Amino acid sequence: MPRVTPSGQRFTSTVDAPRGSGPRGIEWSDVDAKYRALMPDSKLPPARLGQILDEIHRFERVKSVQAFARLLTPRG
Repeated sequence: MPRVTPSGQRFTSTVDAPRGSGPRGIEWSDVDAKYRALMPDSKLPPARLGQILDEIHRFERVKSVQAFARLLTPRG
């Protein structure tokens, strides 16, 4: 849908690949920022939140998904 400026000019814009989408790639800084914004709502202890983020950064080396999943539970 075209937008109209106060002077009456019309313009449109198209975004084929928004920031953070697969084709453009996802920056670790974006992942970290979203994690830090949302995870405090989990009520997990701050030290555990840091441990989880460290594990996310090296997820390809995680030997046990079950052990990682336990970090996400309150009793971990």
